[in-house]
Amino acid sequence: MVDRRSDFDASVNKLKILSENTYCNQVTRSPELCYPRTPSHIMSHQMSNGAGQLQEVSARDETKLDLKVQNKSNTLNSQHSIRVFNSSPNSPEKMTVYQMVLDALGWRNQTKKRDLTSKDLGALILLGFMFLLFVISVTGFFVMWFTEFYNNTMLENLILAEHSDTANSWLNPDPKYDTLLKAHIFNYTNIDDYLAGRVDKIHVEDLGPLTYQEHTVKVNVSFNNNHTVTFRDHKSYKFLPEKSSIREEDILMVPNVPLLSAAVHVKRMAAIKRVMATLMIHNYREPLFKKLSAEELLWGYPDKIVRLESLGFGKTHFGLLMNRNGTSVDSVQLNTGEDDIGKFSIITQFNGMPQLDYWEGGECNRIDGSEPSMFSPNLLADRSDVNVFLQVLCRKVPLHFEKEETILNNISVLRYRTPLDVFSHPSENPANQCYCQNTDRCFASGVINATKCYNDAPIFPSFPHFFSGDPVWYEDFEGIKPEAELHQTYADIHPRFGFPISGASRIQINIMVDQTPLLRNQANRFKNGTILPLIWIEITSGDFSEEVLSLLYKSTYGLDAIQLALKYGTLLVCLTSFSIIVASVYYLNSKREEERIEQNKPIAELEALNGGVVRHVEVYECGGHAK
Repeated sequence: MVDRRSDFDASVNKLKILSENTYCNQVTRSPELCYPRTPSHIMSHQMSNGAGQLQEVSARDETKLDLKVQNKSNTLNSQHSIRVFNSSPNSPEKMTVYQMVLDALGWRNQTKKRDLTSKDLGALILLGFMFLLFVISVTGFFVMWFTEFYNNTMLENLILAEHSDTANSWLNPDPKYDTLLKAHIFNYTNIDDYLAGRVDKIHVEDLGPLTYQEHTVKVNVSFNNNHTVTFRDHKSYKFLPEKSSIREEDILMVPNVPLLSAAVHVKRMAAIKRVMATLMIHNYREPLFKKLSAEELLWGYPDKIVRLESLGFGKTHFGLLMNRNGTSVDSVQLNTGEDDIGKFSIITQFNGMPQLDYWEGGECNRIDGSEPSMFSPNLLADRSDVNVFLQVLCRKVPLHFEKEETILNNISVLRYRTPLDVFSHPSENPANQCYCQNTDRCFASGVINATKCYNDAPIFPSFPHFFSGDPVWYEDFEGIKPEAELHQTYADIHPRFGFPISGASRIQINIMVDQTPLLRNQANRFKNGTILPLIWIEITSGDFSEEVLSLLYKSTYGLDAIQLALKYGTLLVCLTSFSIIVASVYYLNSKREEERIEQNKPIAELEALNGGVVRHVEVYECGGHAK
């Protein structure tokens, strides 16, 4: 009994010292100022063990210690008290996750009316920063992985906003981005023998290319309020002999295009005008084929027939590419992409009209294809067909996705090609029915009747060497050898920005022979409706300098690297910040739990002495004022 009472007294003393130190710390906030206070308190303690009550009062020197039996809670006007209700060392109080978070952040302390310590404040700042970082990283992760925000931000640089760098570069591009025009001319080497009946087939030579640097600027530019821009192309050409296989001075035998065109115009005149025009042209003694230099055929030579205003010409010179040199007579309006990047580069008007009037039916007269030098990346996303509007054909032409390709040392591109049935007969491609020029007669596959597009001149474009066309068009010719790799149009388009990096736009210009009195007996050897190939042209990208290649690599790999870094960087920061938050909460809660256990250790010892249960413990200062 003596040993048990001694243990009890020791536990009471520990509880008293703990109470005094806790009080001192909370009041002064300076543990170093606290010191073991001399016993000057009165403490009361009640225990119940099912057998009775124990009460002891002892006085030592100037202090008095009371242990009192209490069966209910006392209302205290204290600044500090220690209370444990129905606690047991074998059943500690459990904390919820919510309480753990509050405890780690210092908020749970505040709910107990306990001021934040410097440690609590530091933890609050750290966890607040980590939580903010976590929220930002989660937002970035969602944006980078599940939205097109990054790509759309990059695509904003494509918009042709007035005075923007993109618009200025498009209106007046640097010559280092110039394209190349390559012209191939068909030289009729045995036409005299054929017309005289000495040979059965016409022999033609594909001579070329004659290569020119093509520089294009936009003139008569007007930015409109409906997010469109109107302009005309102004082109200039520089001959590149080092990239050409023939000279501009080389003489060739070629069809007389003004004469063949005049024959069709005269045929449509009233009787009296037709007779007068026929006599006048006969006096010119123009041959059906004539010798011209390559330069004359392409860029113009003086001709008497084109001077005739009665035929609707009223010019002095004729050349197959003459209208390309200088400012175009055609105005184009296209969408700038400011309101919708999906509409970027889509043509909205041609010569002031929202559609053409050359063809039969609205579908063929539609002009809503892309300008050939740029495409909306949104149209490329699903690898579906894209349309380009070609002024040389006065119609839209589809491009079909073929495959993903790598060029120029592993730059990824999307390769598009023209379908083989672009110029097919309606029996093979029903969509071409409206290109039959309001007639029941549609030409065999391989050519398109573009007479209205060329002021009623009998021009019938095709792919070079009648590629993908009916062999009927070249069965009377030798030297026509269609090959896909040489004669099919294709474009290698940048998948992110939509501009062609490389490719070749290839079109052949042909003229039809129409048996009329104007041609006298010169065309008797030809079947009516024979198509004579004139030239075919190929528009390609120029040579890439080191500077251009560097820009291509940066726009391809640099932006891709940034995108990958942002995607996986946000993921890493998200996981790291979350882990730090969890670890910090766990660590701080563990430390607080250790402190709580250490502070409750004297009480636990009392519980052990009193049978495991403490009903109520309060610490009082002498005089009855609660601590």
